[in-house]
Amino acid sequence: MQWLNGLKITPERLMDNTADEIITTGLSVPAGWTVSSFTGIRVHGITEVDIFMTRTGADITESSAGSGNITGDPVMCTLPSDWAPPRAVNATWGNGTTDGEATIVTSGDVQLRSISGSAGIATGTNVRVTCMWISESPGRRVADVTTDVTTFTEAGLFWVTGAAGDGTSDDRWAIQAQLDAARDAGGGTVVIPAGKTYGVGTFLVVYDNTTIWAYGATIKAIGNSGILRNFTSSETFAGYAGHSRIQVLGGTWDGNAASGGVGTVTGMTNVMGWVHCSDITVRDATISNVSSAHACEFNSTDGGRVLNCRFEGFKDNSGDASRGFAEAVQIDLAKSGSSSIGLFDNTPSRNIVVQGCYFGPSSRLGTFGRAVGSHTTASGTYFENIQVIGNRINGAIQEGIHAYGWRRAVIADNIITGTGMAGIKVTGPDPATAGYTLLPDTPDIHGNVIDTNATESGIHVIGYATALIRGVTLQSNTVRSSGSIGLRAEYCTSPSITGNTVDATSSTGILVQGCTDAAVSGNTLRNTGSNAINFTASVGGSVTGNTVNGTSSNFGVFVGATGGVSSTDVLVSGNMVTAAASAGIRLSTGAVRCTVQGNKVRKGSGATVNGITLDASATACWIAGNDLSGNSWTAGVAIVASTAAPKLDFAGGTTSPGHNLI
Repeated sequence: MQWLNGLKITPERLMDNTADEIITTGLSVPAGWTVSSFTGIRVHGITEVDIFMTRTGADITESSAGSGNITGDPVMCTLPSDWAPPRAVNATWGNGTTDGEATIVTSGDVQLRSISGSAGIATGTNVRVTCMWISESPGRRVADVTTDVTTFTEAGLFWVTGAAGDGTSDDRWAIQAQLDAARDAGGGTVVIPAGKTYGVGTFLVVYDNTTIWAYGATIKAIGNSGILRNFTSSETFAGYAGHSRIQVLGGTWDGNAASGGVGTVTGMTNVMGWVHCSDITVRDATISNVSSAHACEFNSTDGGRVLNCRFEGFKDNSGDASRGFAEAVQIDLAKSGSSSIGLFDNTPSRNIVVQGCYFGPSSRLGTFGRAVGSHTTASGTYFENIQVIGNRINGAIQEGIHAYGWRRAVIADNIITGTGMAGIKVTGPDPATAGYTLLPDTPDIHGNVIDTNATESGIHVIGYATALIRGVTLQSNTVRSSGSIGLRAEYCTSPSITGNTVDATSSTGILVQGCTDAAVSGNTLRNTGSNAINFTASVGGSVTGNTVNGTSSNFGVFVGATGGVSSTDVLVSGNMVTAAASAGIRLSTGAVRCTVQGNKVRKGSGATVNGITLDASATACWIAGNDLSGNSWTAGVAIVASTAAPKLDFAGGTTSPGHNLI
């Protein structure tokens, strides 16, 4: 049994069923109407119904022209058994251009009472009704209840009343009064009724142990600030000691950024801000039209969750286009210039989950700088255990996800399209300029789909020559139509790049640069603009079991040097290379002690010139057991040796083709 905080126990109330319920059937319909859709939601004694009907009978008109009355208060439908309100409640109905008043009575009948203007409800018209109410005994008809809740506060519910709800009046006072009442009671649920738009001139402040229930409501900034935060400007906290254990459930939170003569907010302001706190949840909310900053900022937050939300529309109002990086969900730390209040003790956010969300443009504004990310760090301070899972990112000015200074992060199963830079970028501050080393340790990046990123790489993991990233996993990702490289691991130790699909890049498919012991295996690469796999300036590691089909230029697998740094002791084995532009496999400048064994190379539909080629400076290499047959190559064309002749048979001989099939 779920019992509301502070609710007195009575025999009648012990019979209540307070389990969460959702229904989509059971609506009774009189002649002349059909049901298009119906949803009833009941959670902790709060009931919401969403009804979508189509008029199939004769036109319904006013009792007399211009009166606004509908004769006889006709019944549009009847709610299912046990879903009637405990008392008659008023609702509004609308068809997109015309609206009016309806009443839902205790029998469950939904009665149409009035209509705007001199319009009617013509045959074929769609009519929508949405309404929410509190019922003390969900699951039972009011007639069965002998005791009713007479004060909502007894049950820990604080109902926003008295607001104009017209989208232009400042209703902050009405909402803040209930937030303050919940604070004074030690917590509770503040209910913002559905169906209205509540103007807010400046930030609302929510305190400990409070849930904001806003399903069906719109809260709109009408001044030049954001909408909601968990602190006043005079408060100061250390660590995670600020106002905590807060939930925001539902609602459309319109940041109302100014653009093209629409909107009032021109400043750089977060729509929601959480500072020095723990256990914060934002669920089922839409946050839109953000000006220059962030839709939801977790700053010095331990345990932040953004679940099943929509982030729509951003405008850089900085005047100098300097906010193109601004994240919809920012993960930040308490640092001067970054945190809204002190203490500026570098407390980082950690244990953050962003899951099941949508990021994209709104009806009037474009995409965010980034969907999820960080852009500030401090020495010795990491953003730990960040999870970004199962989101849909529909465009970004820069990266889709920017994991900057994240440690032990999981970035999985996201669909990211149309970013201006990388789909996913994992990095930290450059030690040469930051003066400290901060490694984004053991990132796990799997199951993501990246489509049509413009520059950088589809997925880009960047360490530094003096600070290699450890334990990178890039697994089962798909990168399509990249305007640059598909997957890139730069200055990492033991990166695992396995089971990925890269299709149609303008540059290299997979680039491994400056790494040690990298494992590139089981990947499929098609139609890359340059080398399908480029293994450069790296020590140890392997390129095994990959499938390459088509490169516009260069090679299927390339092993070589960058900036005078050689690749040494690399194993190239078991790969299938078809239709490379030049050679199937290339050991280039600085390829030292590399082994090429058990690979297949085919011309396919391409113009592949050679099977395996070696630069003149490639030394101490071993090439044996490869299948280069079916290409009409001579031994001297199938394998083009280096000045330091490679070993071509298992006995150490150097005569071509050795133990290679041509």
